[in-house]
This record gives sequence, C-alpha cells and structure tokens, in this order.
Amino acid sequence: MSHEHGFYFVGNRIKSTLIHSTARKTGFIGIEFAPQSGFSLFGIPMHETVDEKIFDSEALFGRWGRETREVLGNLDGVDRKVSFIQDELVRLSGRNRRSNDVVDFCVRTLKLAHGRIPIKELERTTGYTRRYLDILFKQHVGLSPKVLAGIFRFQIFYRKWAQGLSYKFLKERLYDYYYDQAHFSKEFKRMTGHSPREFMKDVPSEFGRRLALK
Repeated sequence: MSHEHGFYFVGNRIKSTLIHSTARKTGFIGIEFAPQSGFSLFGIPMHETVDEKIFDSEALFGRWGRETREVLGNLDGVDRKVSFIQDELVRLSGRNRRSNDVVDFCVRTLKLAHGRIPIKELERTTGYTRRYLDILFKQHVGLSPKVLAGIFRFQIFYRKWAQGLSYKFLKERLYDYYYDQAHFSKEFKRMTGHSPREFMKDVPSEFGRRLALK
C-alpha cells in the first residue's frame, strides 16, 4: 500500500509482485538503481530490504527521507520533481562513496553475460572465494551472485515477452539459459507467480510490459 505524495524504497526482489492501482488516473515517478547502488548511496545493508515491504522514506532514511518527501510534495510538475530528486541523488553520490570494485565488476560481468556465467568463473577472475563474494553481495546487493544471475537470465525472457514474442519462441531459446524446461518453468513461476504458458496467455500485465520496455 502506498499513499498519494508518498516517497518509498523497495529492495531487490526474487518473488512475484502484483501491483494494483485505483480506477482513476494514477501517476508515479520510478527510479531504478543498479543492483548494488542502493548501498552505495544510502549505506543501508541491502539484505535488510530484500523481499520485504515497501519502505517509507522517513522510516528508512530518516531526516533526508522526510525532507525530500516534503519538497517533492510541494513541487508542481513532473519535470521539476525529477530534476530535484536527480540533484539529491547526485549530491548523495558525491558525499557517500561506499562502492566496492569487486562487487561492481561481478554485477557488470553477470549482467553482460545475461546470468550465463558460472560463479566459479567469478572466483577465478577476482581471486576471491565464493563465500567471500556472498558476504560482499549480501551487504551491497542483498542477494548472492547466483541468485542475481538467475534474475538476469529471467529478465531476458521477460523483455522478449514484453516485445510480443510468442511462448513457442521463448521455449526454443530456453535451453540457452536453463538446464531444461522444468528448470525454466520453476524459475519463471518463482518470479511471476505463474507458469510461462499461463502468464503469457491469461495474465494481463500492461504495467509490467511498460516497465520491461522502458
């Protein structure tokens, strides 16, 4: 649940999410961070926000969240609001330098490979053990490298669906990303709450389609 003129934060998720809105015209400004950027900006361990509720900005960020929400609520027009929050995030980025080169490298590598890279390869390339990478990712991302790789794999198929490609086409490509059809169906249902065929034929998700095509 969210309220008009609210300011919220949602952590990385590996569960299906269903979004409803009122029948009247509704608008919102969404800001998507790179998987590891939330910690870099706000210093909040990301494992505390994974798969949890929508966090109110004041409860999560304290004074900064309250003041930012108040200013946004008093600004007229989307352009002014976007410009203000952009300036605030740039300011935070310059003040808080909590990024980690190892995490940045691993996230970038996983994304470029669409999740199709063994974690052992990350161990070999970085020189760190899987256990140490998991510890770093827990703080900076909230998810392990393996789980994040699964999200990147799923996003490939979700974006193809958003482009209007058929289930038959996706089925032909799944072996490039998954062990077998059962593996694909299990991961797809975990992310969407539905089987691939059911989701593509029976689930209306124009909101999800627009987000995937942005």
